[in-house]
Amino acid sequence: MRRDKKRNLIVNELFRVSRLSMEAAELVLPLVKDESLKYQVQRQQELYRSTAAKSAEILRRNGLHPEEEPGLMERALRDSIKMDTSWNKSSPHIAQIAIHCTDAAMKDLVKSMNRSADDDTESRKLAEEYLTESQKNIELLKMYL
Repeated sequence: MRRDKKRNLIVNELFRVSRLSMEAAELVLPLVKDESLKYQVQRQQELYRSTAAKSAEILRRNGLHPEEEPGLMERALRDSIKMDTSWNKSSPHIAQIAIHCTDAAMKDLVKSMNRSADDDTESRKLAEEYLTESQKNIELLKMYL
C-alpha cells in the first residue's frame, strides 16, 4: 500500500491542493464585491473542482481511496482567510490572497512532481494542465492589485 501511495504521489498531491484551493475559493467568494473578480474566483473554483474530480478518479482506478483533507488543515485555512480578510475586504487584497494561495498550491505540486518517479503520464499531464491554468489565473488576478 505504501508503494502505491508513493507511485501515486503526484495525483495524491493534486487531489489535496485542488480540495484546499476549492475550499479557499468558497471562503473568499462571499466577500468579493467586484463582479469581474467574483467571476474570476468562480472560474478558478471550477478548475479546482474539475481537477479534484479527475484526480480522485485516477486514484480510484489505481485502487486507492481519495483521502479527504483532515479537519485540522481546513480549520487552519479558514482561520487564516478569516484573519486576512477581517481588516481588509478590498478587491486588491482578495486578489492578493488568491494569488498567494494559488502560488503555494503550485509550489507544493511542483515539489511532488520533482520527488516522484511516477511515470503515469495521465497524472503528470493533469498536474501540468493544473499548473498552466493556475499560472494564467495568477496573471488575470494581478489586474486587481
